[in-house]
Amino acid sequence: MKTFPYLLLSFAVFASCTKKETPNVASVKPISQVVGIARIEPEQGLIEVSAGASGRITSLPVAENALATKGEPILIIDSSTDQAQVTQARAKIGTQRAAIAAQEASIAGLKILADKAQADYELNQKLLAVKGVTGQTLRESEVNAAKAQQDYQKGLTDLKQTTAKITELNADVAYYATVAVQKTVKSPYTGKLLEWKVAVGDYVTAATAVAQLAPAGRLIARTEVDELFAERVKIGQKADVFSQATGKRIGSGVVYFTADFLKRKSLFADETSQEDRRVREVRIRLNPDASVLINGRVDCTIYLSQ
Repeated sequence: MKTFPYLLLSFAVFASCTKKETPNVASVKPISQVVGIARIEPEQGLIEVSAGASGRITSLPVAENALATKGEPILIIDSSTDQAQVTQARAKIGTQRAAIAAQEASIAGLKILADKAQADYELNQKLLAVKGVTGQTLRESEVNAAKAQQDYQKGLTDLKQTTAKITELNADVAYYATVAVQKTVKSPYTGKLLEWKVAVGDYVTAATAVAQLAPAGRLIARTEVDELFAERVKIGQKADVFSQATGKRIGSGVVYFTADFLKRKSLFADETSQEDRRVREVRIRLNPDASVLINGRVDCTIYLSQ
């Protein structure tokens, strides 16, 4: 089995040996602390911001390392085409409303003709009874009344279709306006914009990762403890973090999370050789005065309870 390179145990074992090399158990000092390597992260994690829409970037209003407030525009994608479609759809609505007004006027005329034709037919029925008109005249007035009523009903149907078109155009306006709004990417949290992964002029799609954001709040040190000592680490234990460059203490904090299971893969498996030992993830909430860099690696000492 390989050794665990990043987990160091700060304890001393002093043993005297007999001729049979039997250790003196009474001289073994208890383990008081565990030292490991930790990574500095925001408590809420690093946020990858996606473009959410397709197009070419025209502006990046927030600079790297600057504070972005929740809802503040941080990236703007060209929306001129979408705005033009909104304008075009609204113009069509105006034209459609004019068409509706014309149809309503036409229908009013058709209603007058239908009513008149029906009145003539009813009059001819009475006149036929006193032989005031011929049967042919009555039949002709009946046909005229039926046709006038048919024309009126067709006008009403056409008006419904024209009116329904207004609803479709309003939906188009809403859609294009929504697409245009999506071309402005807003900060999902209040925090520091750490890195732009794109530049003005780049073409992005909805899934393109454009920025990395560190939400405002406390920073944590995320580390791992070897399975041999995992049960000794408890929530509430104090810890210090030290610079790997100078060895100086650069922050302190308290353990606030201990994983309920052991895993094989190390946090730093991408940076060191793979290990076959199991580990327990531990997170330490650092005090606000900690002088650390996000994503930085530090040495971490957890002080075990006796």
